[in-house]
Amino acid sequence: MAVLPTLEEQAGALLGWKATLERQPAQLQSWGTGNTTTRPCSWHGISCSKHQQGHQEVITEISLRGLGLRGELDALNFTALSTLTSIQLAHNQIRGSFPAALASSLTSLRHLMLQENELSGKIPWQIKHLESLVTLVLSNNYFYGPIPSELGYLNKLVRLDLSSNNLTGRVPRNLGNLTQLTILYLDGNQALGHIPRELGYLANLQELALSDNKLMGSIPDTFGSLVNITGLYLWGNQLSGRIPRELGYLVNLEELDLGDNKLIGSIPDTFGNLTKLTTLHLFGNQLSGYLPPELGYLTNLQELSLSDNKLIGSIPNIFGNLTNLSTLYLYGNQLSGYLPREIGYLVNLEELHLSDNIIKGSIPTIFGNLTKLSTLFLDYNKFSGHIPQEIGTLMDLQYLQLGGNNLSGPLPPKLCAGGFLKHLTAFDNNLNGPLPSSLLNCRSLVRVRLERNQIEGDISELGIHPNLVYMDMSSNKLFGQLSYHWRECRNLTMLHLSNNNLVGKIPASIGELSQLEILNLSSNKLEGELPSAVGNLQKLSQLSVANNFLHGSIPQEIGALSNLEFLDLSSNNLSGLIQELAYTQNVTEKCDIYSFGVLALEIFMGSHPGDLLSSLHLITNKNDVCVKNLLDSRLEIPDAETAREIYGVLSVAVQCLEPNPSRRPMARSASNELSAGFKTYGDQHVDYLDAVVTIPTQ
Repeated sequence: MAVLPTLEEQAGALLGWKATLERQPAQLQSWGTGNTTTRPCSWHGISCSKHQQGHQEVITEISLRGLGLRGELDALNFTALSTLTSIQLAHNQIRGSFPAALASSLTSLRHLMLQENELSGKIPWQIKHLESLVTLVLSNNYFYGPIPSELGYLNKLVRLDLSSNNLTGRVPRNLGNLTQLTILYLDGNQALGHIPRELGYLANLQELALSDNKLMGSIPDTFGSLVNITGLYLWGNQLSGRIPRELGYLVNLEELDLGDNKLIGSIPDTFGNLTKLTTLHLFGNQLSGYLPPELGYLTNLQELSLSDNKLIGSIPNIFGNLTNLSTLYLYGNQLSGYLPREIGYLVNLEELHLSDNIIKGSIPTIFGNLTKLSTLFLDYNKFSGHIPQEIGTLMDLQYLQLGGNNLSGPLPPKLCAGGFLKHLTAFDNNLNGPLPSSLLNCRSLVRVRLERNQIEGDISELGIHPNLVYMDMSSNKLFGQLSYHWRECRNLTMLHLSNNNLVGKIPASIGELSQLEILNLSSNKLEGELPSAVGNLQKLSQLSVANNFLHGSIPQEIGALSNLEFLDLSSNNLSGLIQELAYTQNVTEKCDIYSFGVLALEIFMGSHPGDLLSSLHLITNKNDVCVKNLLDSRLEIPDAETAREIYGVLSVAVQCLEPNPSRRPMARSASNELSAGFKTYGDQHVDYLDAVVTIPTQ
């Protein structure tokens, strides 16, 4: 029979460890002061009790959670503390390894909680000696190496948590021996291989988390035996195969997350049995087939995410029964048909995300009942008809995305009624009518995309948006002037108002937008001079004011814009030459050479090439364009010699349109090539009208 350590020995062990700590919190001042040097039972975080052997008082618990302790466990004499039944040192800064002596010496230890520290190294095989352990929590450390199979000997374990470490290798099969387990967390590691079927034998298991690993293979059908489980988390692995129908037998399940895997097949209709479910996440797989109507029986659901799969068919009307839903994510599928008006019954819905499907028809007006809605994403579908005015009255709405549909009519007149609207996108529709006056004073706006519609309205009062980062309202029928209010948009990085009917001058206050990177005011009716204050926009990379009525000299200050990559001042009445434009650390003339490329194309095309270039900038590969497709169709077809010369000019011009300034030719180089008489294009047997020039893109 081992000799019990005395309290004096145990106090000495604790004081010895305290002396090694880098910082000693105020709570440890009670350790070893006054008459308590050899009486540790009154020290902070130390508990004692009488040992059954000899009935002497000994230390049984250390509880020093969240004190910011910095030191190592190796410095603690565990032999002197062999009577410990509980160690709680979570939420500190303890580093170093897991001492083998801890495992070998503390055979009476029932609870070991070391989570949220800086421990590293391997979990020692000696851990098998902790035969009395009920709770083992080592999460949120830096342990690496395999998950020890020796854990399978700790058959009293109720809670095992090794999550958020760097553990590798396979999940040991003999963890299936731990039949008392109610909690098993191995998530957030780098475990690989298949999920052991044996885990399905843990009949008392209530929560199983294997998510965020590198596990592969199928989900074991033995999991259908985990009848007490309430939470099953397998997301973020490489699991494949079908979802076992047997999971539908887990009638106590409240949270099921299988997202971000490679699962195939249909969603089992047996899931209709899981009436306690509050969370069902199956997103990011390769699931196919129809949405099971049986999911409409899960009336306790609060989160349903089936996004980014290959689901087809329409949204079942019975989903209107899911009145506790707060989030419904079905985006990124191939769902079709009409949007059920019954979705308007989901009065607790906060986020509805149906983007990237092929849903058609109108947006139900009953959506005005969704008064808790903060996010409504319906973009990239085939919706038609008018946007319900009721959407404008949703007071909590923050994100509204309707782009890429066939919607017509006006925007809801009361948009931003609640003052929280941040994102408004409705680009590429057929919207017309006035710009809602409520947007003029919507200070919450961060991102606005309304381009390529037929929206009308005076924007003279627009610009009081201190949080605005991105605005694109190009290609509409907007009119009015740019006001000095734009100086309020101090966070603005992109302002695109081209192809409208704006008049008046460009305000000098535009130069106060210190974060602006892209400014496009082309194809309007702006007049006056280009303000020199534009030279203050040091982050500007793209500037286009082409096709306006600007006059006067080009401000020399533009030469200080060291990040400028794209400059188009063409089709104005501007004069002068910018002598020094820096695109890199080197002073270059390559902004002027870009303008030459634009001008050359405009001469041959008979119109400004802005739309052509803008469309090509959205594509990531090079674009081959036939010469005859770049010629003004109103002119006679040129003869062979003229076509050869046109090809020569265009071949130089397109080099000047390179988006990366460093790849453009110098002005002298381009001039030399043009004045060389096109000798490099002298093959008389080539039909230069059918020849191809490559317009470079990003």
